[in-house]
Amino acid sequence: MKLFKTLTWSPLNIVLLKWSCLLVGLLWGAWLSGWVKRHAWRLLILAMVLGLKPAIDYWCGSDA
Repeated sequence: MKLFKTLTWSPLNIVLLKWSCLLVGLLWGAWLSGWVKRHAWRLLILAMVLGLKPAIDYWCGSDA
């Protein structure tokens, strides 16, 4: 298993990864905001779920 591989990403995987990164950035960059603090666990779980499919496809998908 190579650490870095060249893959052709599907549009769905790109969108899910970008949303996952956006939500993690929202949590990190706005940590002092009251709304983010109230919903931090929900946003973290959502970011993990959105990033799961691209991660599985990257690490366990067919080699390109």
